[in-house]
Amino acid sequence: MHDKILLITAACYLVAVILLYVAVVEQSSRKRTLAAGITFIGVLFHIWAESQHWVTPTTPNINLLNILSLCALVTVAIPLATFPLKNSLFDASLIALPLSVLIVVAEGTISAPALEITRTSAHITAHIISSVIAFGVLSIAGVYAIFVALIDHLLRTHSLNKLVQTLPALDTLEGLLFHLIKAGFAVLTFSLVTGLVFVTDLFGQHLAHKTLLSIFAWIIFALLLWGRWKKGWRGRVAVRMTLAGIALLLLSYFGSKLVLEVILDRSWHI
Repeated sequence: MHDKILLITAACYLVAVILLYVAVVEQSSRKRTLAAGITFIGVLFHIWAESQHWVTPTTPNINLLNILSLCALVTVAIPLATFPLKNSLFDASLIALPLSVLIVVAEGTISAPALEITRTSAHITAHIISSVIAFGVLSIAGVYAIFVALIDHLLRTHSLNKLVQTLPALDTLEGLLFHLIKAGFAVLTFSLVTGLVFVTDLFGQHLAHKTLLSIFAWIIFALLLWGRWKKGWRGRVAVRMTLAGIALLLLSYFGSKLVLEVILDRSWHI
């Protein structure tokens, strides 16, 4: 049943992105509205599918594809939620929807090892889930940052081919990028707070490097959001700082784990 729900979700997203592409090319508000409606149906099915991982079971089964799928849901829902607004970000779904189709199809077809949370402590569960969600949301923000850099480069070199002209406006992508960074930053903050409050021995539990790198990433994203608010930072500055923060999170989540388990033959203890 779960795989069928994911298939319906992917079909809705695929139809929606085709309609949205045609709507952008033809400047058709009717087709854009229809695309938003089908996207909304896909989001409902996507929520149903993800609830079977995160809500229904007594202990969530977490794997990389589940996390990416949840993040894909967020990246589709954010621009959709702005559709009724004057400065809508919905055109950015031209990038969000195809990525989400790939992730949803992968979730439904690829068997990934599950990491079941068996500890009954609520704060441990909250810390683990918030950590992976923060990483997932900010990683997808990194993908958007790459698209922002690509479009900015093409505009500067006057490479305005038809494909570039049908992509969302640079301002639209930057708007969505910062929405994702705000969401990821909030979850990352919660994750760090729960980790620092409840972890008893950073060095004894082999969490010092992971925690420090995560804090450095948090500082970069905090500085970026402050610069956006106070200085109007955008473009290349935003892209570079976003990718720098993502690089630190990659080192925090995977680099430290690789060193511990492969080189030092140890593991994290929470």
